[in-house]
Amino acid sequence: MSVTSATTIASQILSSTLAVLKSVREQAKTSKDPELKEHISALYDSVLSLKEAVMLVADENSQLRARIAELERPPLRQEPELRQVGAVNYYYLGDKGPCCQPCYDGKGKLTVLAPPEDWNGGVRRQCTLCDEYFYEKPMNLTPGRLGGRRRPYTWGS
Repeated sequence: MSVTSATTIASQILSSTLAVLKSVREQAKTSKDPELKEHISALYDSVLSLKEAVMLVADENSQLRARIAELERPPLRQEPELRQVGAVNYYYLGDKGPCCQPCYDGKGKLTVLAPPEDWNGGVRRQCTLCDEYFYEKPMNLTPGRLGGRRRPYTWGS
């Protein structure tokens, strides 16, 4: 038997008990026996306390059912988090990432980038969808020196 069924049955029993108890109390008003009146009054108070307890259990049960339904509902779409890696911002969805920012912002597609590769002294990744490169560590753009120290060119030397 479920808690809801038990609560419903308990409420029905309490209602019928209260109806009988009201009838007995009305009949006891004409009685001259003070002890009987006192017992009926105590019984009435106990039944009312029991009714209050059943109502509290029923309320708690409905709140718990609502909470269970909320937890069983599929989660809303999780938004990716923007994180900076080196000189570039990437999207991450939990452990999934890094993902291409232009693809997500422009097309709504969360595309995981290729693994990082060394490139001209820097580090880059390429998007497999839009083929754009992202430089986490900029390339080394200083000109390479061949043959040692550079001397200014002079005519005739």
